[in-house]
Amino acid sequence: MLYTVLPLEEVLEGLEEDPPRTIQLAVGGITVEAEPLGSFQARVVRVLSTDPRHFLEPHCQPGSIIHGQIV
Repeated sequence: MLYTVLPLEEVLEGLEEDPPRTIQLAVGGITVEAEPLGSFQARVVRVLSTDPRHFLEPHCQPGSIIHGQIV
C-alpha cells in the first residue's frame, strides 16, 4: 500500500528504465561508484568508503568529474 499526495504516474516515473551503468574506481585511495562519461572521464555517483573524512574530500563528492584512465 502506498500513501502519497503525488499522482501515481509521477511516483512510478522512470521505474521501467534501466539504471545508468556504473563502475567502482579508486580515486586517491578512496573507493567511489562512478558513471562513465567517455573520453577518459567519469562522474562520481556515490562514495563507497566507511571513513567519514572521505565524504569531505572535494574530488570525491557526488557530481564531481574524474579525469584519467577509466577502465
